[in-house]
Amino acid sequence: MTSLFPDLKEGAAEKLSFPAGEHIGEPLLVESGSRSVRISLSEGARLHLCTFVLSGEGSAQLSLEVELAGPRASFELDGLFVASGRGSASIDVNVRHLHPDTVSRQLVKGIATDEATGTFSGMVYVAPGAQRTDAVQQNRNLQLTDAAHIFTRPGLEIYADDVKCSHGATVGQLDAEALYYMRQRGISEEAARRMQLQGFAAEIIDRCPTEASVAGLAGAAESVRKTVSDRVLAL
Repeated sequence: MTSLFPDLKEGAAEKLSFPAGEHIGEPLLVESGSRSVRISLSEGARLHLCTFVLSGEGSAQLSLEVELAGPRASFELDGLFVASGRGSASIDVNVRHLHPDTVSRQLVKGIATDEATGTFSGMVYVAPGAQRTDAVQQNRNLQLTDAAHIFTRPGLEIYADDVKCSHGATVGQLDAEALYYMRQRGISEEAARRMQLQGFAAEIIDRCPTEASVAGLAGAAESVRKTVSDRVLAL
């Protein structure tokens, strides 16, 4: 398997098309600048992507535009952004259901700490005639400091009447009660905090392709997983 995401100059747009069948991309990592990816899925094509956006003092942004351009096309996205320092991290996703019997699943998580800003913007569009569309969009976030900011903008635009579409977004903090419980059992506050952050991020990291599912790209996939895990542990 070759990489779906060749290195491009900052701000360049990648355009990818997928025929019928199962497709799994290696994890896509953005640590600075902006990256834009446009994807078209033909009839019967199924694609799973795992994406990470990590920022420190600068900004990092990923924009995904996905067209389900044929019946029975399916798209699954697992994403995580982490913003620290005074940086900003954002994931922008626009999924367009253009034909009947298409499916999309999005789970994007975010963490912001220090004085950083994290943003999720999502839109699910269902075209006229795209009956029996099945779409779920979820965004869950942790704001670790008072000076950090999380902005979440999920959206639905539906022009068909026989559909199942839902979206939701949350912004919260670490679970104080769970931290207290863990400290009562001899776990330090720092370790308890780290365990909660690991658990929050692991839902995305663990869904990323493994050596078996991304033959020939195992080293790159594992490198991305380690980079993201290390960044979360450093928060």
